[in-house]
Amino acid sequence: MHRIKHFVVVMFENRSFDSLLGHLPHINPEDGIRDKEITLEYPGGSVKIHKAIDFWSPDPDPGEAWTNANVQLWNSYIPESNQGKAGYPAFPNFMESPYNLPDNLGIPTMDGFALDYYWNYKWQTGREPSTDEMQDIGAVYTPETAPVINTLAQEYAVFTRWFSEVPTCTSPNREFALTGTSQGRLDNELIWNLTWSETSKTIFDLFTEQNIPWKVYYDRDTQVIPVCISLLGGLHHIVEISEHAATWEDFIADAKSGDLPAFSWVEPNMQFPPLTDYHPPTDIRAGEEFLATVYEAVRQSPAWEQTALIICFDEHGGTFDHVPPPATIPPDEYKSKIPPFDFDRLGLRIPVIVVSPYTKRETVITDTFHNCSVLRSLRDRFNLGPPLTERDKIAPNISPAFNLSEPRTDYPKLNVQSYHPDKGGNERLSQIAEYTLRNVARFVGHDPGNVPPTPEGAKSFFRLMFFDQNGKFHIPYTR
Repeated sequence: MHRIKHFVVVMFENRSFDSLLGHLPHINPEDGIRDKEITLEYPGGSVKIHKAIDFWSPDPDPGEAWTNANVQLWNSYIPESNQGKAGYPAFPNFMESPYNLPDNLGIPTMDGFALDYYWNYKWQTGREPSTDEMQDIGAVYTPETAPVINTLAQEYAVFTRWFSEVPTCTSPNREFALTGTSQGRLDNELIWNLTWSETSKTIFDLFTEQNIPWKVYYDRDTQVIPVCISLLGGLHHIVEISEHAATWEDFIADAKSGDLPAFSWVEPNMQFPPLTDYHPPTDIRAGEEFLATVYEAVRQSPAWEQTALIICFDEHGGTFDHVPPPATIPPDEYKSKIPPFDFDRLGLRIPVIVVSPYTKRETVITDTFHNCSVLRSLRDRFNLGPPLTERDKIAPNISPAFNLSEPRTDYPKLNVQSYHPDKGGNERLSQIAEYTLRNVARFVGHDPGNVPPTPEGAKSFFRLMFFDQNGKFHIPYTR
């Protein structure tokens, strides 16, 4: 790993390992779902895990909250009256204690995905799902339907026991990946003021302290601000982020010239259309196209022999996986109070791939890893200092992915499926866009419950808050 001078990290959204990579032909049978007959029960019917015939299942979005994950892991609502209730404390009619957590945990049975999808579907839509609609939660993708990510997994290194940090939704898991903790936060909707209240030291801070170049690359034209601003106490670091935020076009140009920094955090479009993050029910072909473009930019760079691309996901997003997540140690003294959680269990498995010229084809790493392994590996490689948290401290280094003494000279090609997004667009805000908007509104003194409901309105609000008339980041006006 010492030969790598440029690390490019792309973190996508809300897919489990089985959802995208469970049909890989070269992994151990127990780690995948090829040739397995798996049936999930729900009230009045059942769902078989099957190969997807579309590119956007499951639709609607499955439950992602900690309360939903408990049902998915142990196949039970506790108490039963939690069925059909909200999974997040900020919503009316929130679930009750013990929030679907069994008294005697034991090993998760991993058979509650259809049960939770059924009741979450009713909560989201207000109606009963049909038998055909319920089959969406059993749809998984294969090397044929998700060829880009599956080809990279076969051509380079895939981790078959890599878990998210928390069995819950996006924000806490993204916090963990970049800081080693979520400071006791367990959900999205409860943290409207996260842009201000998050005080953890971040991986970005470590690079800045050592004066080592880093950048956050994102599509400014469509996303306006990087998502990491809303997740990492960005309003404490507005100058730092403004000096290191770069556009998608900058990424392509920097890769082409061989000038990528030591650490590149590349964000897919997660807030506004066109979404490219694999998040259901986003069309996965958009994520595939984005990933292929990142790979080609890195592979064609004159600095290829000194570059590694790390492809990962934040959490499973309610999609099916069959491997029980293990216990772990808490990162620090912070705990969640509602619902109560000590952060002593990892989240579900997620797809993670390392691409580098020093990685053998069909490398399969079966040891247990988790998202803080990226943080740990970057600290080790660039001598960034001691662990940020206890979870960071115990995270394994990804060095097993670099198992060649000489760089490869072959150039694996990708099959990118034809994809033409709907020009009409989806006028509903994505979940990340909504809580990012509420974060900003709360900080600047606006009512977080009264924010623009459309993508265009939200983007205008962000531009007003975060950019001056010259297009530069600035600290928002606050009351």
